Order: sequence, then C-alpha cells, then structure tokens
Amino acid sequence: MAAASAAMLGTPASAAPSPPQVPAAVLAPPQVTGTSVQLSWTDQSPDEDEFWVFRRNAAGGPFTFVTSVTSTSKAGTGSVYAAADTIPAGSRQCYAITTSIVFGRTGDEFSNEQCTSALPRLPVPPAGPGGFHTVDLPGPLPQQGAIHGTDPAGVVGRDGRAIFATHAHGSSDKRHLRVSYCRDEACAEVTTTPFDTLGETGYEPAIAIGSDGLPVIAYASHRASFGGTTTAYDLKVARCSTVTCTSGGTRFVDRPSNVQGGIAIAIGPDGFPLISYLDGPSLGQPAKVKVRHCLDHACANSRESVVDAVDADERSGTAITMLPTGQALVAYTDGAPYGDLKVALCRDGDCAVSTKVTVDASGTAGSEPSITVGRDGLAIITHERNDPDRKVVVSHCVNVLCTATTNSVLDTTGTVGGTPSITIGADGFPVVAYAHGTGPSLRVARCENLACTAATRSTVETSPSLGSLRPSVVVAPDGRPMVGYWRESEAALRVVDCGNVLCRPPFS
Repeated sequence: MAAASAAMLGTPASAAPSPPQVPAAVLAPPQVTGTSVQLSWTDQSPDEDEFWVFRRNAAGGPFTFVTSVTSTSKAGTGSVYAAADTIPAGSRQCYAITTSIVFGRTGDEFSNEQCTSALPRLPVPPAGPGGFHTVDLPGPLPQQGAIHGTDPAGVVGRDGRAIFATHAHGSSDKRHLRVSYCRDEACAEVTTTPFDTLGETGYEPAIAIGSDGLPVIAYASHRASFGGTTTAYDLKVARCSTVTCTSGGTRFVDRPSNVQGGIAIAIGPDGFPLISYLDGPSLGQPAKVKVRHCLDHACANSRESVVDAVDADERSGTAITMLPTGQALVAYTDGAPYGDLKVALCRDGDCAVSTKVTVDASGTAGSEPSITVGRDGLAIITHERNDPDRKVVVSHCVNVLCTATTNSVLDTTGTVGGTPSITIGADGFPVVAYAHGTGPSLRVARCENLACTAATRSTVETSPSLGSLRPSVVVAPDGRPMVGYWRESEAALRVVDCGNVLCRPPFS
C-alpha cells in the first residue's frame, strides 16, 4: 500500500488521474453534510482485492490516501461500495478511486474524479437606515488633553449588542481601559464604563465573548517602577461580570514581561480564552510570539507557550482564531523593519506544539494582522505590506495548515495606511475595514468571493480630523457591517452602523 501511496503522491498537482478505457469504478458525486463526506462508487473492475480512496484539495496539490475498502465482488462488476471522509468545514475536495490486487497490479486503473460542490451564495441582507454615532465623548473640549476611544476592539455579544473596548487618556493624561456597550442595534446610545483605571493601563485591548456569555478583554499595562522609569508592559485580563461590562475584575497574567503589543484573543474549544501577543526586551530586538491558554473564564490560572522568536517593530503584531477542527491558528509578523507574514497551527490546547509556515514571504508583509475563518472552514488574514504605499493585503489559506495562500491586494490607490480589521459578513463574504491616507479616510472593502480576489471598496468617511483610525469591524444583528474607530476632532469613539453590506454612504 505504501508504494501505491507514494506513486499517487507524485501525481502532478495540475493533472487529474487519466481514466483508463475501462475505469476501475464509477464514482458518484460526493454527498456533504458539514464536515462529513459520503462517497459511493460502482465496481467496474473484474479482479480487484481492494478499492483505495484518494483525495486532494480542489485548489490543486497531490492526492493523498484516505482509506481502503475490501472488495466483496472480486470476479464481478456492478456492485456498489461506499466510504466516508471528514474534511475541513466547507472546503472543496476532489476524490478518485483506484484498485489493488494482492501480489499483483496496484493503482493501474482509476475512476473518474469527483469534487465536492462549491458553497452556495448566502442572501444579501436588506438595506437599512444606518448612520454615524459619536459615543463616549470625554466632555467639552479641550479638557486638559482628555482622549477617549483609541485602539477600539469590537465584538457582538450574545444579546446582539456590540461592545467596544478602548484605550483612553484621562484629563491628567492618566491612561486606562474603557468599555462601551451599545444599548441598541445601531449603537446610537451606549453605556461606557472606565473598567481599569489602576496606573497607566488599557493599551491595545482585544475582546471576545467567553463560553459563559460574558466579555473578556486582554490588554497591556505599564509596569510601575519605584525610584525610576521603565518602558516594560505586562499582560492583563479583564473579565466582565455582566453582559454590559459595567462591572468585573482584572488580573495580571504575564508579569514580569514586556508586552510589545500585537494582543489578540479567541475562545478555545474548552470555552476559555487563548491570548496571543509579542513579548520582548524592546522594539527592534528579537521578541517571543506567545500564546497564553487561560484555564478558567477569568484567566486566574493559565499556561504559557512560546510559539516562535521573531524580529519585531512598532507595526508587528499577532492575530488568533479558532478553526472548525478545534485548533487555534496564530498569524504574526516576522521581521523588522520589513518582514514576512507567518502562521502557526497549534497542535494542542496550549499551542506548546505547532506547525509554522511562512504565508507571505514578500519581505514587506505581515504588519498589523487580523484573522478570521471563512465559510469554507479556512483562515483568511488581512495585513499590511510595509512597501512605500503600505498596501492592505488579504491572504486566503487553501488548506488547514495554510501551506499555500491566495494573496490579493485590496486597495491600489495611493498610500493606504492600513491597520486593517476583518470579519465575515452575513452573506458569507469577508469584510475588511482599514484606514487610507487620502483625506485621511475610513474605507470598507466587501469581498466578492471567499478568497477575496475581488472586492468592492467604499469610502465611509473622509476628514482631516479622523487621525489614527485603527478601525474594528463586526457584523451587526441586522447582518450589515458596523465599524468602530477613533475620531481625532472629537477625541472620542465613533461608530458607523452601515446601511448596506458595502458600507457605502449616504446613510439616512
């Protein structure tokens, strides 16, 4: 069997098996339910001992052995056989059947090749009013430099309301973590809570909803020093005790450390947070890509794994998501000042063992990554290229390991500026929000296919007062995008409730 497998593995990626004059079997179209594939074929070979099932990704690549089925009709034809397989959710896979005779011919005959069907299009959510809402104003300006709403990170809770965690400067330049809970679907009204005001804290927050339905936030906190100054930052976690996040508790989870940023959070199959981040001595020095596996909802106990060692700068980052296989996938930047986009597929719950792959080796890729999982069950990553125009790129993995990707530049008009954020729209296609240098402006790109090789771009807002946007995009309960970003002129968090899937104004 091994010899035949090796022969099949050598099949050219661009060619299907050549059917013989009389095929070994006639393979019926696969029947797919979720991740389960049911195969059936009709025997056309008069002398087989076994049928061997092989599979490859529809996007290309070699065939690999799946299973064998013992023949019960060796001397006859016309019998129907069946086998089952499990594939990544929604992915397209192709199959072929060959036969084996003990001490005789192996793999000389092949069936026809059959592929699973492409995913159907989902309905486009209807248009609605939409609109802009400036929330969490720090009061009449100027207020001694008070600034709210920077570095927003958004998520939609189980009650259908969006929640944004942000970083703020107080009236005396005191920095803290704030949480804004939308009281309606449009986020026209919010309840904002200064969640952590102990010291200088709340840097680069990342937010998720735990399996208990409560928000959990990971962020960096400046380490206080006695008798001197320090530039070190520790990793901290805030766990809300209500869905509105008006109360809860905080704790340090990696101290001492020097969190350089790139904080991201996902909820693992055990229902507890997985946090990825960069930890290193200083910018420009080698940093560790870490994953912190919380062992409870509040991260009172956790385990740390070092995934990789990388060169880091101020635009480096990490992003983390959960695949339908139950494995975490971490995307991160390797290289300073320019570098590559890499991913690590975690092989265990702690990510202590992982398979690392370079996804975009252009030498200018991987900055500010944001990651999600498409309807095909495969990861899709948006990131910046540190070329002169700072282009926003979308990299779609063609398999679970992400050993190959389709890389597409989202915007080719002028200096983009980046800091992209990605999610999957209600119509099943990725949506990317990002900053653009012209104006400057907030733009949203709605992908026209799963891999985002084509997209429709919309300019949501253009104003010299926008400043450093760092947008965060989520999908509102009405199925349309919602974007939170910082507006410099008001020193506040601003939320646009998109009136259509393109997020294209005017909104009524």
